[in-house]
Amino acid sequence: KGVINLPVNSSGYSLSKLAKKENLDLKLIGKLVKDLSENKGKSIIYAGEHLTEEVQIAVNLLNDALGNTGLYQNDSANISVLPLSTNDELKQLTGNLKAGNVAVVIHLNSNPVYHLPEDIGYQTALENAGTVVTFVDIENETSVVSNFVLPVNQTLETWGDAKTRTGFYSLQQPVIAPLYDTREQEAILLTWIEQDNEVYTAELYHQYLMKNWEKNIYPTLDSNSGFKKFWYQALHDGIVYADDKVEELNTFDLNIAKLLNGAPKVSGYALHLKESYQVRDGRFSNNGWLQELPHPVSKVTWDNYAAISPANAKELNFENGDIAEITVGNQSLQIPIFIQPGAAENTITIELGYGRTNSGTVATNVGFNANKLLSTSGLTQWLYTGAEIKKVSGNYKLVTAQTIYAFDQGNKVDIPKKRGIIKEGTVDEYLKNPHFLSEGEHHEMESVNPQIEYPGLKWGMSIDLNKCLGCNDCVVACNVENNIPVVGKDQVDEGRELHWLRIDRYYSGTADDPVVVNQPMLCQHCDQAPCENVCPVVATNHSADGLNQMVYNRCVGTRYCSNNCPYKVRRFNFYNYRDHFRDGYQEEPVFSLLQNPEVTVRSRGVMEKCTFCIQRISEARSEATAEGREIKGSDVTTACQDACGTNAIKFGDINDEQSEFYNYRNHELGYYVLDELNIKPNVTYLTKLRNTPPEEA
Repeated sequence: KGVINLPVNSSGYSLSKLAKKENLDLKLIGKLVKDLSENKGKSIIYAGEHLTEEVQIAVNLLNDALGNTGLYQNDSANISVLPLSTNDELKQLTGNLKAGNVAVVIHLNSNPVYHLPEDIGYQTALENAGTVVTFVDIENETSVVSNFVLPVNQTLETWGDAKTRTGFYSLQQPVIAPLYDTREQEAILLTWIEQDNEVYTAELYHQYLMKNWEKNIYPTLDSNSGFKKFWYQALHDGIVYADDKVEELNTFDLNIAKLLNGAPKVSGYALHLKESYQVRDGRFSNNGWLQELPHPVSKVTWDNYAAISPANAKELNFENGDIAEITVGNQSLQIPIFIQPGAAENTITIELGYGRTNSGTVATNVGFNANKLLSTSGLTQWLYTGAEIKKVSGNYKLVTAQTIYAFDQGNKVDIPKKRGIIKEGTVDEYLKNPHFLSEGEHHEMESVNPQIEYPGLKWGMSIDLNKCLGCNDCVVACNVENNIPVVGKDQVDEGRELHWLRIDRYYSGTADDPVVVNQPMLCQHCDQAPCENVCPVVATNHSADGLNQMVYNRCVGTRYCSNNCPYKVRRFNFYNYRDHFRDGYQEEPVFSLLQNPEVTVRSRGVMEKCTFCIQRISEARSEATAEGREIKGSDVTTACQDACGTNAIKFGDINDEQSEFYNYRNHELGYYVLDELNIKPNVTYLTKLRNTPPEEA
């Protein structure tokens, strides 16, 4: 962000000229401009970090012109403690390496052999170094070409501190003792550079950290307590607030003519390389939970791909899984195609972080190494023009966790709305009539089973579709909390993934311009649960507080319950997945530490599903009993609820009319999925509202 000096009159540039030059929809651009101009000072325009300097400057110009700079957070700013290296500096380093001018190279938990563009030539240059030392917590492409590999503690085993924004200091402390014979990398460095610390000890860096805070940070803070008390409070809180001065905003001159005329000449396809949503740049690629996590949009697991628009796929005669050869400059990569509704035309998007060759049991040989396409000659490190794409022989199986309700299934895309799985409206509709959702809907139906009353505490959940981003944080939290195993790509392809909670993605509109809704789907804990009356051994039944519960040692695996569940949220263990992978690595002794001891580890032939975190409910009930009181709905939060960054998930007592949860659950926008089945689910959803102008609704 910055302050712009605007010496040039921009009135000579019109929307019609811009739309004609760039082949844009003039009507759509006009609506966007109208909406922004009517909401001056209330909007922020943001450009992705992968975009060029010219785009970033243009965005600052737009925010300044719209009066949006008042929304900037001027009392805090992002900072970088470590200087960033430029491509020129890295090329200078490789030049010195090739010339034999570098005696020792030390890599601190980094992987430049895998991450750096090939035209920098780092791996070849590294062969000329006298000694290569690599600190790593897991083997990688750089460590295997090093002379010395020093195994270091994993992040959860180390001390540390951080400062990413002005005004905030963070402390990191270990939550577990080192599992293996590893050391703290900072402590190792201290033994090398400080004569007083020639002998390594586990407490060495901890003591150094404390002394540094006492000398350099504590005196700058307005603290009335002694350092020890301050230190322990800082460890407890994790964050310390400081009154740092924020540097003044950058000021730069802007020549609009230069900005508009300096845009790069675009030819061929644009190539966008980006970090993987699941494994980032590959640093988390050995985590099976993340590899098996469905992509938020495509729902592909265990792979990356080249995403293109439906129009380009039709033009180039591509189907999902067809192999394409992508060429940029002198670099080429063969990778499967995925046709992504809503993708920009003439743009290819590929996620990085895959195609690892040395990175542990899980990560090795998963996906395709798109780092081969990185170069120092792009518009930015992540954005390139002039890319070529052609179809080559072969097909590759891309496995997705959701195959229903896609645009390639014709009119099925509208079924979720017709069946009331997804309900949507506009803000304008809601403001005019807050009860628009329930008008004309009456589902008072009789049941062959008597309605059981729950006069005391009864558990329920409510999920706000307006807040859900589809980020999958709740899915990962549920997996970790409930000992859900990784099943592997082959089993996901059979529909056998074991996620108790999934995020369903629903499209509407057109394939070229889709509208997306994300819906977390889990066991609805129905009062008239259709799974219960078909189980021949009563393995699934109801608790006194309204939970649809599982008795694992009764289950004989008929799977009748799964067939009879309209929400398809029950999961069956077709194998003992802990020995399903190569060498049964999940059965090694250390993996027992991965399991939550409060949750049963299920075996082959057993059905499982969401329990509303019954182990947490039991713990809260025990604590309430010890305190001599009744358990309350507010005593419990589920794992998915804790992980949700937007607070979209609420959990509590349905019968507690004084609770916040009660009001949330009984909101006029609330509805039940498949309400017409009369099975009385205990999970409600809040209708998705869109800020769509009335003429477009």
